Amino acid sequence: MESRREDVGKRAEARPAIARRSCDQCRTRKIGCDRGLPCSNCVTARVDCTHSAVASNAKTPRQRVLISAKYEQKIDDIARDVGGIKLLLQVPNAPSAEKWPVTRSQWNFNPVESVKPLIQCQSISALGGEPLWDHSAQIVDFVKAVSEDRSSRDVRPESSEVLSSLRKLVQALEDPIPARGSSVHRAKPTTQQDNPPMPPLEAVVAALRWAKDHTTFTRIVWISQVLPLQNFTEICRKVYFAADEYSEVDLILANAYLSYIFAEHVVVSGLQDYREYCQLCRENLEDALPRLPLLLPASTEVIAALTLGTFNAVENSKAKVAWKFISAASDLCQTLGYHRLRSQNEHDKPSRAAQERLFWTVYAFEKGLSLRLGRSSNIRDAEITLPFVADMPRSVRLGRINGMVYDQLYSPAGLSRLADERSHMAEILAGDLRELIKETRADISSASDQPSDNEPDPMRATYSQCDLVCQSSLLALILRAIPTAQGSLTGVSDDCVVVARHALDMHERCMKDLGDCKNDPFMVTKYINWAILYCPFVPFSILFTRAVQLSDMADLDRLDRFENSLQPSLIPPEAITHPYRLYKLLCQAARLYFDLNAPSWPTDQTISHTLTGISNEFDLSHSVMEGGVISDESLKPNSPQMYGLYDWWHDSQQIMGLLSEDIMF
Repeated sequence: MESRREDVGKRAEARPAIARRSCDQCRTRKIGCDRGLPCSNCVTARVDCTHSAVASNAKTPRQRVLISAKYEQKIDDIARDVGGIKLLLQVPNAPSAEKWPVTRSQWNFNPVESVKPLIQCQSISALGGEPLWDHSAQIVDFVKAVSEDRSSRDVRPESSEVLSSLRKLVQALEDPIPARGSSVHRAKPTTQQDNPPMPPLEAVVAALRWAKDHTTFTRIVWISQVLPLQNFTEICRKVYFAADEYSEVDLILANAYLSYIFAEHVVVSGLQDYREYCQLCRENLEDALPRLPLLLPASTEVIAALTLGTFNAVENSKAKVAWKFISAASDLCQTLGYHRLRSQNEHDKPSRAAQERLFWTVYAFEKGLSLRLGRSSNIRDAEITLPFVADMPRSVRLGRINGMVYDQLYSPAGLSRLADERSHMAEILAGDLRELIKETRADISSASDQPSDNEPDPMRATYSQCDLVCQSSLLALILRAIPTAQGSLTGVSDDCVVVARHALDMHERCMKDLGDCKNDPFMVTKYINWAILYCPFVPFSILFTRAVQLSDMADLDRLDRFENSLQPSLIPPEAITHPYRLYKLLCQAARLYFDLNAPSWPTDQTISHTLTGISNEFDLSHSVMEGGVISDESLKPNSPQMYGLYDWWHDSQQIMGLLSEDIMF
C-alpha cells in the first residue's frame, strides 16, 4: 500500500501543470477541452476560443494589496500637502512649510476630506475648526457663514448693523413665511367708485392726438401690440361719454392706456401736468385691478386688460401678481383659439391680425415670467400653429428663447440632463440670442439716423440699451449652464464671466442715460423693475461667487458700482425690499469676509496654479460629497450635478424671490 502511494505521488509530480482552464465554449457545451490556444474543438466549430478570468482562491496577500497601500500613502501625502496650502491660505502669518513641519496627527487628517473639491477656501474660526462655508453652496450659505463667523468675533461697532441685517436676511431666506408676516407694509383696501376722478378731457384729447401722430415711437408701437390705437380711443370715448354703462374692464383699459400715453408724452414734452395725469390714471388702474372677478368672460378686451395689469404689476415689483394676470390672459387666449391658425376672409383679416399680435404679446411676457419665477409655462410651443416668422418683434423672439432656456436648461428635466446634452442645447440657444443682440446693437446705432421729416424718438436708443441689458443677462444665464473645462476653480466659463461683466458695464451706461432724462424721474424706477426684476438678472450672482472664490477685488468693485447705481434719491416707504438694499447688503457681506481673510490670500497665482494642477491630475474637481461619502454617481464625467448648477439656480431663485416680497432685513 505504501509503495502504491509513493507511485501515485511520483506520477502527480511528473504530470505537467495545467496552463489554463477549459475554454468558455467547451465548458458551455460540456465537452473535453485540450486547453490549446485555440483548442481543437473551437477550431473544428470555427468559433472564437475565449477564456474568462477566474477569481483567485488564494488567501495570502498578493501584490494588489501592496498597490493599494502605495496609493493610500500617496493620497496621505497629497492630503498633507493640500492641508498645508489651505492653512497658508486661511491663517494670517502662518509659518512656511520649511519652518513648520506638519505631521498627520497635527492636521487631524480625515481621508474623506482629501477628495473634497479644492475650490473650497473656507473661513475657519480656529485651527482645526469646522468649515463654515462650502463654495458649492453658493451665496445663501456664504451669507450665513459670514454672519455666524463674524458674530463670534470682536467686530467693529460699524459692522454690528450689517451683521444684524445679515442675520435677518438669512432668516428670510431659510424661513420666509414668518419674515413676511413681520412686514409693516399692508396692502391698502380698494374701494369701488362709480365715477373715479379722471384727467381733464382736453388733456386726454391732446394726448390721444399726439399718440396718433407718433405711431412709430417705441412705446406707442409697444402698446399697440396689445390693442390697436383706434380700439383704445373708442374705449376712452366710452368712459368719458358714458351714454351706456361701461364695464370694469373698460375702466382698466382706458386708465392703463392713458397712463402710458401721458408718461411717454412727459418724456418728450416735459409737461408737469401730464405727469400728474399719468399718476392719477395709475391710481385708478391699481384700484380697479383687484376688483376683477376670478372668472372672467373670454374676450379680446379682457385679455388686453389682464396684459396691461401684468405690465403694471411688473412695474410695481410684484412678479407673482404679474404671473396671475398673465396666466389668466394666456388661458383666455387659448380658450378663444388665438394660438391656432384659422382660415379667414378679407373682412376678418384686421381683427384676426390684432388677435394674433395680442397673443404673441401675452406669449412673450408669459415666457419671461416663467423663467423669472422658475415655473412651467402655461403655453406649450407644440400647441401653437401660428407661423413663427423671422420678422417677429424682438420681444416675441426673446420670449421664445426665455421659454426654451427654462424648459431645456433650468427646469427639473433640464437640470437632470447629461452635461454634454445640456451644453449642446445651451450653445444653440446662445447662438440664437447673439443674433438677437446683434440686431439690438444695430438698432441702437441706427437710432441717430432717424428721418429728419418726422419728429425723432428721443428714447429709442435708451429703450434699446435697456433691451440689450436684459438680453446680455439672459446670455450669461445660458452660458452658466455650459460645464467648464476639467479643473476649473469656479465652474463658470471665461465666456460667461466676460458676458456678465459686459452686462454690468452696459447697465452703468444705461443708468447714466436714464439719469439724464430730467422730464421723467420715474424712468430709472421703470428700468430697474423691467431689466433687473422682470428678467432673472444673474450677472451679479455669477460675479459675486467668483469674486469671493478667487478674491477678485476688481469684480467686487464692479459689484459695488452696480449696487450704488441702484440707490434711489428717495426710497418710497413701500419699497422695503428695494434691490439696492439687498445687493448692498451682499456686497457688505463680501467686504466683511475679505476683511477677515485678506491677509491669507497669496499675492501671486502660484498656489492657484498648484491647486489647479492637483485637481487636474487626480480629477478631484468632479467629486461631490453626500453625507461625508463620495457619490459614485457624481464621479461620472457627465454627472448632472457636476458643477452644482442646481444649487446655483436655486440660490438665484431665492434671492430674486425676496425682491417680490415685503420682507424686512
